[in-house]
Amino acid sequence: MPTTTLELREKRAIHIQQARDKWTEAQAREAGPTPEDKQEFDRLMDAAAKVKEDYERAERLETEERDLDRPEPRRSLPFTGDVPSGNGHVNGDGRRPGTEIRTVAQYRASPEYRAVFQDWLINGNLRLDRIPAEFRDTILGTDAKGGYLSTPVQLADQIIKQVNDYVFIRPAATIVTLTDAKALGVPQLATRMADANWTTEVAAVTEDTTMAFTRRDLSPNLVSKLCLVSIRTLYGATNVESLITSELGYKNAITEEKAYLTGSGTGQPLGIFTANASGIPTSRDVNTSNTATAIVADNIYAMKYSLKAPYRSDPTCRWIWSRPAIQAIMLLKDTQQRYLWEPSLQLGTPDRLLNIPVAESEYVPATFTTGLYVGAIGALRYYWIAQVDDLQIQRLVERYADTNQIGFISRRYVDGSPVLGEAFSRSKLA
Repeated sequence: MPTTTLELREKRAIHIQQARDKWTEAQAREAGPTPEDKQEFDRLMDAAAKVKEDYERAERLETEERDLDRPEPRRSLPFTGDVPSGNGHVNGDGRRPGTEIRTVAQYRASPEYRAVFQDWLINGNLRLDRIPAEFRDTILGTDAKGGYLSTPVQLADQIIKQVNDYVFIRPAATIVTLTDAKALGVPQLATRMADANWTTEVAAVTEDTTMAFTRRDLSPNLVSKLCLVSIRTLYGATNVESLITSELGYKNAITEEKAYLTGSGTGQPLGIFTANASGIPTSRDVNTSNTATAIVADNIYAMKYSLKAPYRSDPTCRWIWSRPAIQAIMLLKDTQQRYLWEPSLQLGTPDRLLNIPVAESEYVPATFTTGLYVGAIGALRYYWIAQVDDLQIQRLVERYADTNQIGFISRRYVDGSPVLGEAFSRSKLA
């Protein structure tokens, strides 16, 4: 039984090759593939998908274990130079001699606030005496029915990191952090400037009249989720923060990934697969040679070369496909009978298609019907995400008392949109 991620990757490659060989042999027969052939092909591809899940899970675990082994950086608060004056015990600003001035961000990153927050998560006890008076208005919420706390800085970072693990667009996208939920205006070049003119030394310079800009406003929208934890689990858990951040990270990630891919742009991010003049227009749709129900090799080539060379060579350029689409593409060959698909055998390296990495998501459109989108390619750094970098968690006790559970609601503000249509193209069925 494979024990390393490399062995698991090799096992997946074997399953894929067996599926290819089986399907090629079946298609070569005069009668074509039988139901048994299709069943065996599906079995092998499902096995390959299962192995992929196994090694991705193992690689993720290895990454987290390496993080655990990494020493925490030393944190030093600023030296203020306070010294006692005379025989007094306080300075002129009311602080005791030797105490240091801290910002709200520094306090939220401190072990003392993390302890206050963890006690609140488990027991619901808000120890005001352990929160310095100067930070209470900023740290504490004003909800009279339950109250909430701003999360410690490290905990907020952990939740965002889990979102990154689940959502492939975020790590590659351009993320702009706002201080509040106001709009971010993103200028877009609607019409390019005309080419420069050859002129003589004393001739007047020709004025350009073709360049035009539009603007897409990114207004972070509220995304929230309720997480229920049984009282017994909460009190018995050795690391309640890990338990709650894991679930909230997963739930936030699913919502964001769906929106980044298929969001309407109204009250949520604008998705890559949503045709919109402010995002990716219909002029970026490619249906070359596609049938009403299937992707063909010519369409893959047409999609890739519909992008200009700088976009294709961009480090964030990715194919974006669903699992059913990938199963079909794995069987496509070029004119030399070579498969277009290149399964990865190296740790941390994605599969490739025509030498461009592939991103797979369960939320890419996967209905193979006339006129629908089934895949995309693009330089993901031209997908912009605007977010308010502050996560709040509200604790609900009485509402779920009859089921012996405690609820935790996470809230943050996010918006997103493609900002340059020509950096993307979509595969559309005929």
